[in-house]
Amino acid sequence: MNAMPSEESTPLIAARPMLADQVFDAILMLLLDDKLPTGSQLGIDGLAKKFQVSSTPVREALARLESTGMVRREALRGYRVAPEPTADDIQKLHVARSMLEPGIAALACAHQDDELISKLEACNSELNAARGGQAFADYRAYWKADELFHRTIVEAADNEFLDRAYSSIEGHIQRFRLVVQNVMSGEHTIEEHTKIIEAFRSDDPSAAQEAMQAHISGIAQRAEHSFASQQNPE
Repeated sequence: MNAMPSEESTPLIAARPMLADQVFDAILMLLLDDKLPTGSQLGIDGLAKKFQVSSTPVREALARLESTGMVRREALRGYRVAPEPTADDIQKLHVARSMLEPGIAALACAHQDDELISKLEACNSELNAARGGQAFADYRAYWKADELFHRTIVEAADNEFLDRAYSSIEGHIQRFRLVVQNVMSGEHTIEEHTKIIEAFRSDDPSAAQEAMQAHISGIAQRAEHSFASQQNPE
């Protein structure tokens, strides 16, 4: 009978996902801070050499980025930098969110408890502490806290079909947060999240639905203003 491998010789299963997360962040920094031109090739071997890792975490990171629309995979050509989202892309994303997330918030509120409210408050506190910054390294914590706030509400709704529907656009929401981070990094998001939390604390699903709808509408208005400012700078 073969001897069981010792604890010291057994690889840590958590090590690979952690490495893939690190590579994911590193590629994001290249995409966002260095502003690689649309269509630039993202070679797996070249990135692996740059980050001094194997090709596996690079493939995993690029696959995650593909789900956000930030990179595209072409047959026989590999991965390339995708075009930035247009104003029309952002508007359509907000329509999808408006149809989905307010209802999810109402359902999650019906299932609310002290633990859920504490989690949402913790996310909002992290948002407040992390807002601002022009480089990805500066606003990464803000992006992650905002992502976790909305994901926590989706999971609290406890409906696998709504979870799948949200997951289908979640990557594109992440892309919006990253590409239009100047829209996200003000006090408006903190205030709108606070109103959602207050509705949860009051155990009022209708108020939670209205607060989430107001939040999504506020994001849409700020994004529209941001795009208009970029196209018509003073």
